Amino acid sequence: MKNKFIQSVLFCCDFNSIRSPMAEGIFKKLIGNRIFVQSAGVFDSVEIDGFTVRVCNEIDVKLNQHRVRSLAEVESQGGFVGGFDLIIPMTKQSLIEVERFSKFCSLEIENWKIDEPKKNDHDINGTIKSYRQTRDVIYEKILTRFHNFLI
Repeated sequence: MKNKFIQSVLFCCDFNSIRSPMAEGIFKKLIGNRIFVQSAGVFDSVEIDGFTVRVCNEIDVKLNQHRVRSLAEVESQGGFVGGFDLIIPMTKQSLIEVERFSKFCSLEIENWKIDEPKKNDHDINGTIKSYRQTRDVIYEKILTRFHNFLI
């Protein structure tokens, strides 16, 4: 599928608390409202991660109002996972769930394996560095994948 046909993107990870909200926020900052974007997780049992909010604030991506949602919640609230033009799962589990939810749909699934940042209770600077690395990997992937929309 060519970029010009993409009108909606869904980023997915396991809990919608670190990687997929980073991707949604960065995408919105770079692309604006030219493409509809959302994020969701396989589960929705946690809140947005504080380190995620902190490292995204550093690049002027505000996530403190992000509300965690699951794929099932997207579906139950009238959304349709299979209705997105492009779904980008970032974990093995989210890929499995996305494929299950979109089994009979015509959409593009582009698997981005993004490692979860490492938390270390004894080294906050190391933890923040790991979150920054995850953020920067996502940022670069979005720049590369959607460069046609940035011109």
